[in-house]
Amino acid sequence: MTLANRITLFRLAMVPVFCAMVYAYTEDRYLLRDAAAVVYALAAVSDALDGWVARRFKQESALGRRLDPLADKLLINLGFVFMAANEHFVPHVPLWFPVAVLARDVFIVMGSWVLNEFFGPMRVRPRRAGKVTTALQMFTLIALILALPGSALLIWINLAFCVWSAGDYFLFGWTQVAEKETPQ
Repeated sequence: MTLANRITLFRLAMVPVFCAMVYAYTEDRYLLRDAAAVVYALAAVSDALDGWVARRFKQESALGRRLDPLADKLLINLGFVFMAANEHFVPHVPLWFPVAVLARDVFIVMGSWVLNEFFGPMRVRPRRAGKVTTALQMFTLIALILALPGSALLIWINLAFCVWSAGDYFLFGWTQVAEKETPQ
């Protein structure tokens, strides 16, 4: 197993630790919030580090291409779920928010499956809209953990970006289908 994959596995192992800290947080256990921020920062650094190691030392692998986005999505989605589930978490994260974030991801994955199942093999590449949305979700997660001013507003901004990104992936898939059906 490559060093890059070990770093990604370390990030995956941090997901339940991070979620437990977020869920267990209360005002009288305020240090859990700080600890969750540190764990999240370590996860963010490990995300950058595993990509750098994979490219620099030619350790890119099929396993890494699957594990890296999985680790990111688990950290983001479960982080929002556990924030929403903790009634003591301020600013309050409404339950519909992690549902919307997860629905976008499910929509993209299922859309990719439908395209490949019914229209033959198609390669769904990461889109700029998806990368921007994921970066915004990561920033929102840390803003909520740190209770930064305006972090509650970021929830609504994220919702708009989720809709934009889902629409962008839909249009991209539709374009690929149309091109494939056009006689050459």
